Amino acid sequence: MIRKKLDLSIILLAALNAVMGFLIFYRILNKQYFYIAMGGDIFQQYIHFFNMFHDLVRSGEFPFWSWAYGPGGSFWNDYGYYMLGDIFMWPLLLLPKGWFPYSFIPISILKIFLISLGMYLLLKKLGVKKGIALMAGIANSYALFNFEHFYTHYFFLNATVYFPFVLLGYEKFLTEKKSVVLFVSLFLASISNFYFLFMISVGLFFYSIFRYFAFEKTEKKWKPFLIFHLKLSGVYLLALGSAMVVFLPSVFSFLQSSASHRHGQPITQNVLSLNDLVRKIIWRGGMNFLPLLTIPLLLINGLKRSLIYGVMGIVLVLMLVFQHVYSIVAGFSSPDEFRALFLFNAMFIILSAIALNELNFKKGRNVAAIFILAGLLYFWLDKNPFTRFGSDLKFVPVVFALFFVASQVVTKTWLKKVLFIIGAVAVTGYSLMLPYSFASDLIIKTGGGNPGQYHKGIWGIFPLMKKTDYVQYFDHPLVKNSLNQIHSDSSFYRINVNAPGLVFDNSSMSYDYRSFSTYQSLLKWKLQYFGMDYLGQAGSRNLSTIEGFPNNTFVTTILNNKYNLSIQTSDGSNLYGYKSMYQNGNTKIGKNQYALPIGFIYHSALDNSTFDQADYPKRDELLLRNVVVSDKDLTHSGLSANTQLSVKTIGTLSDAIFDSKAKLKMEHNGVLVESSKPIELSIPVKAHRLSEMTVYADVVPYTPNKGLTINAANNLGKNYVFEKNMKNNQYQLNQYNYRETTNKVLYRFGMDDQTKWIKLTIQPGKFLIKDVRVSISSYQDYKKLIQGYEKDSLKNITYGNNFINGTYTSSNKGILFLSIPYSSGWKATIDGKKVNTFPADYAFTGIQAPAGKHTVKLQYIPEGFVPGLAISLISLGAAILLLYRISRKKRTSQ
Repeated sequence: MIRKKLDLSIILLAALNAVMGFLIFYRILNKQYFYIAMGGDIFQQYIHFFNMFHDLVRSGEFPFWSWAYGPGGSFWNDYGYYMLGDIFMWPLLLLPKGWFPYSFIPISILKIFLISLGMYLLLKKLGVKKGIALMAGIANSYALFNFEHFYTHYFFLNATVYFPFVLLGYEKFLTEKKSVVLFVSLFLASISNFYFLFMISVGLFFYSIFRYFAFEKTEKKWKPFLIFHLKLSGVYLLALGSAMVVFLPSVFSFLQSSASHRHGQPITQNVLSLNDLVRKIIWRGGMNFLPLLTIPLLLINGLKRSLIYGVMGIVLVLMLVFQHVYSIVAGFSSPDEFRALFLFNAMFIILSAIALNELNFKKGRNVAAIFILAGLLYFWLDKNPFTRFGSDLKFVPVVFALFFVASQVVTKTWLKKVLFIIGAVAVTGYSLMLPYSFASDLIIKTGGGNPGQYHKGIWGIFPLMKKTDYVQYFDHPLVKNSLNQIHSDSSFYRINVNAPGLVFDNSSMSYDYRSFSTYQSLLKWKLQYFGMDYLGQAGSRNLSTIEGFPNNTFVTTILNNKYNLSIQTSDGSNLYGYKSMYQNGNTKIGKNQYALPIGFIYHSALDNSTFDQADYPKRDELLLRNVVVSDKDLTHSGLSANTQLSVKTIGTLSDAIFDSKAKLKMEHNGVLVESSKPIELSIPVKAHRLSEMTVYADVVPYTPNKGLTINAANNLGKNYVFEKNMKNNQYQLNQYNYRETTNKVLYRFGMDDQTKWIKLTIQPGKFLIKDVRVSISSYQDYKKLIQGYEKDSLKNITYGNNFINGTYTSSNKGILFLSIPYSSGWKATIDGKKVNTFPADYAFTGIQAPAGKHTVKLQYIPEGFVPGLAISLISLGAAILLLYRISRKKRTSQ
C-alpha cells in the first residue's frame, strides 16, 4: 500500500541529485569558496539587494520604500523583478543575512532537483516509462547553462524550475480538466519575474498548440480548439491576476526605467549554420546530446502523432536558427545571452523522451538512423572537444545508442533492464561531466590559475568569491565602525562614502546608509538622466548607475549630503564648508557646515525647457538658485527665475595649447583634431579667488570607437575621467545603448584657488572639440542662499521607510523641494489636506508651498500596488469560487 502511494523513483531522483550535486560542489566547499561569481550582476547587485531586503523585513515596516537604495527608491516596485517574489529567498530571511552566500550551493542543488522532478512528473503524465522519464529529468536539469546562470544570475534559474510544472499543469488541465497545478505554477512564475514570465507564456502557448493536436481525445476542429484555449487563457489570466500585487508594480518600474532608451547589441549573424546551431546547443549551452540523437527519428516514422512532434521539433530548431526570432522569444534580449534556452531545452528533452518511449526500435530504419546520428555526433565532438572530458564525451552518444537499442531488441526482462540502465548511466554521466568540468575551471580560476579553453559557455569563467572577499565588500568592520561614528545623528541626512576597494555602487544597501550611489537595471530613467545629462557629470555613463555628485558643493548640498567619509584613502571630495569631525589614520569624516535638510523652499524657479537650453557651466548654480519644474507647475507657483549668476570664465579653448603630434584644422564650430596617439591640450587658467571650479568639454567623436574617454587634470594633481561608452555617436555599453546622446560633460574640481592650468587627454582618433571652458562660481552667494533655504526648510522631521513628516514656516509662498526621487506613490498633505506632488529638478519631488506655518506629511505606497492588490483579491476570489463550483459539481455527479 505504501509503495503505491510513494513513487520510489522520486526518491531515486532525489538521491541522484544529491550525489551528483555533492560530486560537483564538494571541491568548492572544500576550498571554502562560495558559489558566487566575483563579477557580474550577482556580485554587483544581488547580495546587496538581499541584505537590504533582509533589513527592510526585519525593520518592522512593510518593505515598500528604502532610503538605503541610492537616493531612495521603491523596493516593492524595482525588486519585484529580482527577488520580492522569489520564494527561494523567503526562508533565508529567517536566518542571519551573513548566511546568504552559504545558501547558494544548497539552493542550487534544490533547484536542480526541482527541475528534474518537474520534468519527471510531466513525462510520467505523458505516459513515458519511468526509466526514460528519470533519465530525461536528469538530462534536462544538468544542462550546463543552468549552472552558469546560478553563479552569475541566480534568479534566472527560477523560470527553469517553474516551466516543467507549468507544462505539467497544462497536461492535467488537458487530460483531467484540473487547473490547480497550472494555476499555482503560473502564479509563482508571475510573482517571480515578469521578464521570464513572458518567455514561459510563449513556451506554454507554443507547446499547447502542438500538444492539443497530438492528444488523441481532443476534437481536431477550430471551434473546440478555440474554446479550449479560451479556457486555458482564463486560468492563465486568473493566475496572473492573482499575482498582480507584485507583478503590476514591477511593470510600472520597468516602464519608467531606461528600458525604452536602450536596445540590444545588433544581431550580426541572423541565420545560424548547422554547425553553429549544434555548437550553440551542445558547446555553449551545454545541453544534452539526446535531442540531436532522437528528435529526427520522429520525422521518419510516418505516424501522425510522432509527425506532429517532429514538426514541433523542426519549428523549435528554426526558432533557434533565426536569431531575431529567438531574440523575440527571449524577451528581446541578445541571442548570445541564452536567456530563453531553458524553454528549448525542456521541450527538446520532452520530444526526446517521447521518441525513446513511443518509437519502435526494432525497425531497421530507426536503428540505422540512431546509429548514423550517434556516429555523426561522435565525429562532431571529436572535432569540437569541450570540457575537460572532451576525449571521453564523444563516445557517450554511441554507447547510449548501442545499449538502448539492445535493450529494445532483447526479450529477457532482466537483460532489458540491465542494458537500459547502462545506457541511462551514459546519459547521466554525460550530464554530470559538463558541470563537473565547469566547477574544475572555476576552482582553477579562483586559485589564480588559467583554466584554459575547455569551457565554452555563455558568460565565461569568473573567479569565485571567498569568505575574505565577502567580508571585504559586504561586511567590512572598518566600514561599519566608521559609519558608527555618525549613526548617533538622528536627523535625516545623506552621506558620501569614498572607500576604494571596500565599497562600490550598491554598498549603502548592505551597510544601511543613505547615499546617492546605486546600480540597478530598473533604476528610474529620469533619475539616471538627471545624473547623466542634466548635471553632465564625469564618470561612467552606464545607464543603470547613479554615481552621486561627490565633488560639487552646490549639488551635494541641495541633495542633503551632510557627511563625507573617506576610508583608507585621501579625502578627494574637495568640498567647501566641510569641517573635519573625526580622523583615525586614513579614515576621515567631514561634516557639512551648510547642510540642508531633506526639504526646503525655493522662492525662484525655472521651467524645464529653459534649463535644458542653459549653458552647462551655469547649470550647477542655476540649480542652487532655482527649482526646475514643468511649465504648468511653474505657472501655478507664480515664481520667477533667479538668473543673477556669479559664474565667470577663467580659461577657454581659444587659449589651448595642443601637443605637437596632433593634426589640427579650425572649423566654424570648433577644432578638428586627429592623432594616432593620445591627444593632449593644455588650457592656462587665470588667477582666481577661492571658488567652485568646473571644466566644461563638448567633444564629438568623428571616428569609430568602442568608447570615448577624456581625462581632465590640473597642476595640483587632481584627476577626473569621463568615460562615455559609445560608438558612432551612440552610447555603447555591453547590451545597452543610449540613443538620445549628448557629448557634453562637466568635470567638477570643487573648491579651488590654486589651479594654473587644466590638461585634457583624449583617446587616439579623430574628434571635433567644440568647446572647452574653465569656470568658477562664488561661495559668497552660495552661503547667502543656503542661509535663506535653512530658514525656510522642514523642521521637526520624523521619518521611516515609508513616510516623512515635518513643519515649515515661510513668509512667502514657494515650492517645497524634497530630495526624494519623484514617484507618484508618494502622497502628500499640508495641514491634513491632500496636495499634488510633481517632478522637481526633473528627478526629485516638489510641492506647492503656501506662506505661513504648516505641517507637511508624505506617505509612500508603491505605484501600482493598490490596483494590483485589488486585481489580486478579485482574481484570487474568482479562482477559489471557480474551484469550489467545480468541486461541488463533481460531488453532485458522484
